Parts: sequence; C-alpha cells; structure tokens
Amino acid sequence: KVFAGTALGLVTSGLAAAAAALGTNTGNGTFGAITPQVAPVTMIGAYAVLFTAATAFTVTAPDGTTAPGTTGVAFSALGIGFTITVGGTPFVANDSFSITTTATVGTPGISSAAGANTGNGTLGSLTAQGYAAKPGPHVLEMLSATTFVLYDPAGLTVGRGSTGVAFKSGGLAFTLTAGATPFAAGDSFVLTVSAGSGKYKQWTPGAADGSGVVAGLLFATKDATLADKQITVVARQAEINTSELVWPSGASASVIAAGLAGLRALAILPR
Repeated sequence: KVFAGTALGLVTSGLAAAAAALGTNTGNGTFGAITPQVAPVTMIGAYAVLFTAATAFTVTAPDGTTAPGTTGVAFSALGIGFTITVGGTPFVANDSFSITTTATVGTPGISSAAGANTGNGTLGSLTAQGYAAKPGPHVLEMLSATTFVLYDPAGLTVGRGSTGVAFKSGGLAFTLTAGATPFAAGDSFVLTVSAGSGKYKQWTPGAADGSGVVAGLLFATKDATLADKQITVVARQAEINTSELVWPSGASASVIAAGLAGLRALAILPR
C-alpha cells in the first residue's frame, strides 16, 4: 500500500541498450557491453558549494537539489564529481566555490571558481557525469576502418570515436572492437536504448531508472501490491502540508531536504 502524500518518481528508462548491424557490413567487428547512463546526470547551469564547517560543505544543484560533502573525500553526486583538498588555512563556514556546467556535444563542459574564501584549499579532479541516454535508435556509422560517428534518435551528432577505444558520450558508453575483416566506410550499427515504463513508483533517491528524481506526490492512498493501479498525481503548482508528506523508509534529513527541493522545482510548495 502506498499512502497519500508519498513522494513519487517516474520510471523513464529501461536501463538497457543493444546493438545490431544496420544492413550488411563489410567488417565483422563486435560491440562490448553498452551502458546507458540515466542517473545521476549532469544538470546544465550553476552548482553552488557552500561550507558549513571547516571540513563539511553542501552542494546545491541548478534545480535546488542538495547533497553533503567532506574535504579530502571524493564527492560524486548530482551529476558531478570533485575533491576539495584543505590548505594551510582552514576553511570556515560560508566559504564557497561555484561550479558551472555548459551544454556541449557529447559531454557537458565544466569549470569551477573559488569565492572570497578564508581557507586556501583547492577544488580539483572536476568531472561531469554526462547526459542521460535518449531512448530510441542511435545510429553508428563507420567513417573509415577505425573511426566512427554516433547519431542520436533525432539525428544529432553525439560524438566520434575509434575502434578499440572506450567511447563515452551522449549518455552511452561502449567499446567497438575490430574483427579479422576490417570495417569499411559506410558500415553501420543501430544502438537501441530501451524506454522506461513511464509508470510512477515511490521516489527512490539514487535510482538509475529515472525514479531517483522527484516527479510529484501521490494524491490518494492506493494498494498496488498485486497489480498496477491508476492514480492521481500532484505534479506541479500546488501548496502542500509538509507534515503529511511520506518519504522513503529511513530517509535522513539530507534526503528529505533533497526531496523538498525537488518538489519546489516542480512549483509544489511545502508549507
């Protein structure tokens, strides 16, 4: 039974991708495992890193979602990764860094800048996790025996790669291995990323099927133990009583704070 006021996520990905030759290829090379990235995905915009103590900080994503971090420990959440290293002068509360991500082909661009800080530590090893894989057919076309270009379902260029080299771009990661017979220009494959069910389930922080993003609230209690049920969802522009919200079992204060931020991003205002 799922109770009214439960935070919901939406299953948007089937978490699977498969490749097949598109037509008759000259080369007989093969694909390794194809890994579609769904979550956490990099959001485009400004991330704020704000210290709450000498070694503790909070990261706020462009959509208002937050996650805690600690100096000297690799941070990996909200679609980005980095490590803050302390310097000779300790950080103090309200020291800060800004991280800016920009939309570029294949993988988001990412950079950082320090605020007017007391502490002189540094932020390094900055990485963007990447975009979510788009459901549907992606076409890989060989440009030569060893190089290829990948297009997304809309026909836009995802990126270029080479055989034998790990490819990661546009939410997909794979390695194309050459066979005994070399590829020829024009050889091609179709990589199909399966779509999700489009169904709601209880919000599951960190889930990679799309349900790790808050998508609304359950309006009325439903028992879906034996079968899926039709439900009414509060999906946007509402004011709700915070005391009546239902969070995942064992949710910490930081998880609840992230959930509330997700609701605010939908213009669902907790009171």
